[in-house]
Amino acid sequence: MAEEKNVLIMQFSDPSKAFQALSELKSQPGVTGAAVVERTADGQVQVADGYSPAAGTGVAVGGLVGALVGILAGPVGVLLGWSTGLLAGVAYDSGEAADADDGFTVLSKRIQDGGNALIVEMTESSHAVADDIATKLDGTVTRVPSSEMESEIASAREAQRAAAAAARRARREKRQAEFKGKMSGLFHHAKSA
Repeated sequence: MAEEKNVLIMQFSDPSKAFQALSELKSQPGVTGAAVVERTADGQVQVADGYSPAAGTGVAVGGLVGALVGILAGPVGVLLGWSTGLLAGVAYDSGEAADADDGFTVLSKRIQDGGNALIVEMTESSHAVADDIATKLDGTVTRVPSSEMESEIASAREAQRAAAAAARRARREKRQAEFKGKMSGLFHHAKSA
């Protein structure tokens, strides 16, 4: 098998196994970033633990995994339902329905409230390493090519920019309407006096 750069979404029947898998994957060549992502009881997404070879262990995660987590946990994740598990059926990206196999949808559907998943960016010459860890820890692995995830992140960022622009436009139009209403009221009051 030729080398593939993938984002792995690993889930385990016992949520503590995600942390164990993270610990085991840290020593593997090709891992460029990893994070255990949890969904709180109220549906919010947060990083419980992370790893970046350049930074070591900690909550901060960079690269593709960091960008993915940032979008899931940020305003666009809430806007598009990723962090609240409502993505199925949500339309985005020029009105097209979300692809059931994209990384965001996989994460949204798989991480239940109070649950977690391990997200790993990894160059793989074989699927055996991650698959063996997942099997040993009673877990599953879903792979999304890094190039596809990069495209999803770019689309999500564009959706975030478009939503922010629409919100600014709506606020500006509301202020203009309120100002016109006040001016009309002043003009009407002055005319009747």
